[in-house]
Amino acid sequence: MLTEFKDKWLTTLRGDLSGALSAAIITLPMSIGYGIIAFAPLGAGFAPQAALLGVYSAVFCGILAGFFGGTPIQISGPKAPLTLVLATFVVGMSTRLSTSPQALQPEILIGLAAVCVMIAGLCQVIFGFIGAGNLVKFVPQPVVAGFMNGIAFLLIVKQIRPILGVKGDLSFGHILQQPGLINPFTALVGLVTIAAIFISRSYVKRIPASLSALAMGSVLFYGWAYFGGAGVADNVIGHLGVGLPTPDAIFGWFPVLEQFPLGVLLPELLATGIIIGFLASMESLMASVVSDNLTGVRHNSRRELIGQGLGNITCALFGAIPAAGSIPRSMANYRAGGRTCISGILCAVMIFLMVILLAPIIGKLPLPVIAGIIFVVGIMLFDQWSLNLLKRLLISFKFSREVFVDLVIMLAVAVVTVSINLITAVTVGILIASAMFIARMSRSIIKRKYSGSQINSRKMRSLQHAEYLEKTGEQIMVIELQGPLFFGSAETLAGEIEKMMRSTQYCILNFRRVNHMDSTGANIISQIKRKMEKENKYLLLSHLRENRPLWKFLEVMHDSELLESRTIFPDTDTALEWAEDHLLEKVNPDAQSDEKKDLSRIDIFREFSAEELKTIESRLTLHTYNRGQLVFSEGDDGRDLYLLTKGSMSVKIHLPERNRQKRIFTYTSGVVFGELSFLDGSSRSAGVWAEEDSKVLCLPFSQFQILRIEHPQIATKLITNLSLVLSRRLRRTSTQVRLLEEN
Repeated sequence: MLTEFKDKWLTTLRGDLSGALSAAIITLPMSIGYGIIAFAPLGAGFAPQAALLGVYSAVFCGILAGFFGGTPIQISGPKAPLTLVLATFVVGMSTRLSTSPQALQPEILIGLAAVCVMIAGLCQVIFGFIGAGNLVKFVPQPVVAGFMNGIAFLLIVKQIRPILGVKGDLSFGHILQQPGLINPFTALVGLVTIAAIFISRSYVKRIPASLSALAMGSVLFYGWAYFGGAGVADNVIGHLGVGLPTPDAIFGWFPVLEQFPLGVLLPELLATGIIIGFLASMESLMASVVSDNLTGVRHNSRRELIGQGLGNITCALFGAIPAAGSIPRSMANYRAGGRTCISGILCAVMIFLMVILLAPIIGKLPLPVIAGIIFVVGIMLFDQWSLNLLKRLLISFKFSREVFVDLVIMLAVAVVTVSINLITAVTVGILIASAMFIARMSRSIIKRKYSGSQINSRKMRSLQHAEYLEKTGEQIMVIELQGPLFFGSAETLAGEIEKMMRSTQYCILNFRRVNHMDSTGANIISQIKRKMEKENKYLLLSHLRENRPLWKFLEVMHDSELLESRTIFPDTDTALEWAEDHLLEKVNPDAQSDEKKDLSRIDIFREFSAEELKTIESRLTLHTYNRGQLVFSEGDDGRDLYLLTKGSMSVKIHLPERNRQKRIFTYTSGVVFGELSFLDGSSRSAGVWAEEDSKVLCLPFSQFQILRIEHPQIATKLITNLSLVLSRRLRRTSTQVRLLEEN
């Protein structure tokens, strides 16, 4: 036992080490690049220290979030949205303090930025303590898409000058007018780095693409510099004065209070800090959800936010830029073997050791290579949902009101992000989200819910199967939806389904009364479906194809996961029937095709003696029906009793006003039918058709009359059992009617 535990622990540790190393290789160049971007206004001379502040972010937040967080494989570090918000703040604050050269000292701007990061960390801790993590998920897909597209554009634009080797903040128009400002040397290095990443992703699977590009770009840079005589001093990070950092950077802004009162600076500090905290929470929780899909273990959102918050608070003390959980880095960690929170901590430690031991080499990394890597990150940041939607709309020219509104919102947020700033874009996005929520959220999305033990399908089953379904029907849950299924209600619905699925196996969603669905709602349903399939559970959808507005929307969205699903049913009864059949197959694989030759297994012959069964069997005749064949019609005068031994039969009534047949029930093997006319002598109240090739035992009424005279005790027992079958059916119908009336 001890040996087995030791082997398992060593295997896990080896996996965590491998995952940490893979994630560290990806995180290190990103951290360096993001640090340089965040403090670019401080000039090229500050680049080495700015790079370290990016690295410290990955180190401190990685350790704290790994230890206190709630997602086992989460890798934390600097992120593009957070970096650009902080960069926007640094630019704005540099402009504001420009009237006083003494206030433009690097330590002052670092201290002010650290205050924003501190506020962000405190917000995350508060979010975690009050359980507000789910509120972050309520931001609609178009708002997130617009924000991410704007950030991607800004990130790409900010890398163009380093790649071209242009110094200062010259406009692109000025650069185009004076192409001599472009350095062909750095431009080639940057372009080769970008190409190397895409080539590596396609052909070099075992080595991270960013590492391959870093090596190739650096070799080209120094090779050209050596043979071509190009200078390198102005195009590398610079000397890294690595040492043990001290937690006093956040206090460096105090001297500025002598010239600028706190009341003047506080609004911008608070706004930037809260927005960074909000974005960091959203980024981390999104990464946690992806990690859940990989590991199959649900994260603890409260702990995750608290851990991330503590990490950012620590980053603030050391002047590091803000950090959050990362989807690509966490995926790299998992794919390389990382399985526990130790992998996140080890990743941070490895990054710190790399910087300490390889500082001279890291300081020689070419800036155009770093810029090329970040440039590709910007390309990858473009939201795939919005890009695919635009592509499909341009090809098919199919527009719907919902899709058009989503596109307008996405473009509006993206334009505000690019043209004004990220802080305004976040504010606009939140206002749009609130307006959409108020406009669409008029009532609960769940109209009613009930289990399979309360309401059964219209499939009449044998007593044995019916009793089993009554005991296990709680594993089937039907949810009738109403109103709009959008970003607010969809998340609530997902939470309800998640609670129910702890004790149920099948969930049926009835879309009959859903009048609207947006992209977030469709995405949530797809996520629920994938998650349930991963747990060997089933999400069944009814009235979806028949609800034309919803189906057309899914067609425009080209949501193949829902459009091509095999668990979409025309009505709830059909879905309920499928779930019952599937449940019965687990107990009896031949439940749907079991030929009941033994009369004792048929409900109305239970507790008959062998001699009594022999007497009955001599009066029965066997009939075979092909699929679609009529057994008897509505209005027929026959009084024969039928016992289904194989296959299935459907009971249908004629609707004169619609001139069509409506199915009332479906009988399965072991069920008796034709009992009403058999008992009261009236004409047949409905017609019966074979749903599949079936076999039926028939007790002619004439033979029953003879049986009643010759064996009255057998006839009495038969009538008694038949009455019990009818009573059971009536009781089930009464229960279902009562439930319908109560709801």
